[in-house]
Amino acid sequence: MSEALANDARIAPAAVPLAFNPVPGRDWTRADLDARADQIVRPVPAALNAEIARMLERLRRQGLTLDTVETEDTLLPALAAMAPQLRAELDTGSGVTVLRGLAVDGLSGEDASIVAFAIGNHLGRIMRQGIATDRRIFTVTNTGAETTDPIRIGATAKRSAMHSDNGCLERRAADYLGLLCAENAAAGGESTLVSGQTLYRTIVAERPDLLPHFHRAWHFLPPRLHTWPEGPETIAKPIFDTEDGELHVHYARVMIEPGQKLAGAPLTDAERDAFDWFDALLERDEIVWTYTLEPGDLLLTHNLATLHGRLAFSDDGTKRRVLKRIWMRQRGRGMRDDPALLALDLDRYGSQAL
Repeated sequence: MSEALANDARIAPAAVPLAFNPVPGRDWTRADLDARADQIVRPVPAALNAEIARMLERLRRQGLTLDTVETEDTLLPALAAMAPQLRAELDTGSGVTVLRGLAVDGLSGEDASIVAFAIGNHLGRIMRQGIATDRRIFTVTNTGAETTDPIRIGATAKRSAMHSDNGCLERRAADYLGLLCAENAAAGGESTLVSGQTLYRTIVAERPDLLPHFHRAWHFLPPRLHTWPEGPETIAKPIFDTEDGELHVHYARVMIEPGQKLAGAPLTDAERDAFDWFDALLERDEIVWTYTLEPGDLLLTHNLATLHGRLAFSDDGTKRRVLKRIWMRQRGRGMRDDPALLALDLDRYGSQAL
């Protein structure tokens, strides 16, 4: 890594709070989401499961797969009727919602992936997660001895600390994250979520002296399987930013520490202390919402407004935790869907942004 880049990684902005347009629904605690459980967790109508069953049968007859199915093949009117409310909860509400009761029992892994793709595609544009593999869907499950990359916690049964999904194939992370539970673990694996706006408010109130650490850019090291052959080696971004006038959060300490080292700017003691305090904040019971995903649950979060994690889990001979992960871009927001506009902004988003 060049000396210039390493030096640039040490530039810190002023220690003042960021100016942004707060979204009232995004500043929440555990008690707030518990009180709104009947709005956050939405049972799916029987009509939607019937449409999904017909869709899968039709796709089998036509010989379409996860790699060849397109938007027009997966239209679900019952879901389309729910889409405005789901998007509203993600965009202007808490940033968290759950679809409960999708009929996944007996589905193959391929069919469960198609269901996740179809539902996600009604809410946003599906983003690729890998190049040779995991292009549309990443299966979150314990692969055991096959996992050698320490950043890919999702391929283990370990506790996954709070983080955002950082989409290192693109310069901009996904707007939405979806996790469809196809099978659950024998024990453990509860999902944990926290509001980025609540986190930032707490930092400003309790530790404003740490603001420069959260405003400056950090180097995130991407997983080896999800990295462009031609680079970049790291993705640089701040923990908090205000793109589009809204507060966004990006975090994954497991990616930042090795990323900074690779960039020639390993964490100082002061920086490590700041992250230690932040990690302790992410453990506070009063702000962390915990939810147990059951088979047929689809957890949807605004990936730039919340952090998520999961507790450690264990599988046994009859039960194995399997989630189907989707990443989505918001539709109809700025240049997200228009290649002609994206092409005019390559300096900002990079040549891989299309």
